Amino acid sequence: MDYFFVEEKDISSHGLILRGDESKHLARVMRKNTGDRIFATDGNDNMYEAIVAEIGKKEVRCDVAAIHRKYNESPLEVTLAVALLKNPARFDYLVEKATELGVRTIIPLISERTVAQREKHDRLEKIALAAMKQCGRSWLPRIQPLQKYEVLVNNSSHWPMKYIPHEKTDALQTIPSELRHHDDIHSVLVIIGPEGGFSDREVELAEQNGCKLISLGPRRLRTETAVVVTLAELLK
Repeated sequence: MDYFFVEEKDISSHGLILRGDESKHLARVMRKNTGDRIFATDGNDNMYEAIVAEIGKKEVRCDVAAIHRKYNESPLEVTLAVALLKNPARFDYLVEKATELGVRTIIPLISERTVAQREKHDRLEKIALAAMKQCGRSWLPRIQPLQKYEVLVNNSSHWPMKYIPHEKTDALQTIPSELRHHDDIHSVLVIIGPEGGFSDREVELAEQNGCKLISLGPRRLRTETAVVVTLAELLK
């Protein structure tokens, strides 16, 4: 099945309209015809099963056959707070894979050992949008504004569970072991550091604010690898 993105303003009781790049992709790249069935999401947990009704030069009109709520979404809402990386391409990859794995929100961070001090916000949003369509999700991850580590940690009380992968953690303290004791939790914050990890002071601050350290195994992982491993464990 092919997935498209539709703006909320283009959805009505009569159907939906694909415009711009989405209509071009449907008509010129995918070469869809009237009567073909597609899926279109508004990125707000609604997936519309639609039938192409009319293909115009600048827009495609579709009839809605069914609406699916939280289509291909996990019941566990995960917010990923992750430090910026020196190589922007690696952070792009991180956002793409986090979206595919089911994260709800991504918060770029500046920590003590963060080298980069600026992110290309619009680019990250486009990457998340493309990844959402590619993997057939109905929720478009929200990319939050760049935030300082201390600000995030000191204002994290509304998350019932908060995890920080850390190489010095007891090997038995893993995500599966944690989830077995907290199967009623529906919202989780994961905080992952930059190259070089978090400083001892930052780890101490996190623990003071209720964050739990977890182990991802005996080997030191790159930031983007730690993101993939952590989310794969949480969002199975």
